[in-house]
Amino acid sequence: MDLKLRAVPQEVYGVMELNDNFNFLWNPDPVSSLIGLGTSYVLEFFEFYGERIGDYYDEFIPESPQKDERFALFVTQEKRHAAAHRKLNNFITKSIAPPVREKFHPRVYDFLYGAYKEMAEPIIGGIERDKANGKKADGAFFKEAVRSIAIFESQVCMTGLSFFENLFENGRFELVSNLSGNLGVLYLLGYHYTEEMEHCCVSIEAFETIYQEKVWTRALVDQHVHSRNLLASQVLLSTLHVARMLNKQLTVEQITNSVAYQYREQMAKKYIVEGFNAREPEILARRKSLVERWDNEWEPRLLEKIAQRIRAGARG
Repeated sequence: MDLKLRAVPQEVYGVMELNDNFNFLWNPDPVSSLIGLGTSYVLEFFEFYGERIGDYYDEFIPESPQKDERFALFVTQEKRHAAAHRKLNNFITKSIAPPVREKFHPRVYDFLYGAYKEMAEPIIGGIERDKANGKKADGAFFKEAVRSIAIFESQVCMTGLSFFENLFENGRFELVSNLSGNLGVLYLLGYHYTEEMEHCCVSIEAFETIYQEKVWTRALVDQHVHSRNLLASQVLLSTLHVARMLNKQLTVEQITNSVAYQYREQMAKKYIVEGFNAREPEILARRKSLVERWDNEWEPRLLEKIAQRIRAGARG
């Protein structure tokens, strides 16, 4: 599947109303809306991490059969996603301390510091130590880094599939978009998950090409799909922090019992099995269909609705 660089139109941020009129209900369901906003922080964090790993990939993997020419475009998509989420995330956290530049990550929010210490710092620090000792792609930490990106992309693929199936497919697009209190956030997530559909197999295939082994072993499936993994834990924690910042009452049970959370978990358990690579015929067909429908149907219609909202606001 070809990768395409899309741009988020400025009117998307206009209708998002990053001011006192901000409406967090981009989804008719309040809990799912908060989960989406919490996920926005996690996506930004991991995408900046992925950008750093992409730099090592360019440095360590020579122009050879090991080099996946899609990887640079995949990382560029991720950089643009991080920039797109940054505006929304900055607004929600305006009342607390801004993100801090750490040694191995440019923007770490207080509530994501645990993820930084658990993953980004030890892995990137380990790559640097390996590099100083003359190790590059053969270093254990770079291997773990590429694997971690592949795991993250697999999980976000499941989030994207569940997003579109719950909110856009089967005639739900018109209902959800008409009821949305924030079409800008709805658009941002739709745009992001569309590009995730395009590139979610790239990091998996990059790992498997370099190391000639599967990403998704039975042990890894048990660790990351059948128990609460780092990504799921950070989404939960970030969602709780977003709720607090927006003065909304929310419990852990409300998050884990929500349709959005449960459906994404079910999707992962269905598809991410030993040997998963996001190119299984059913998943590949779904990915292609969702990208085509976003580009040709949902995005144009959503932009029409955004323009209508802006005009209605100007008249009001």
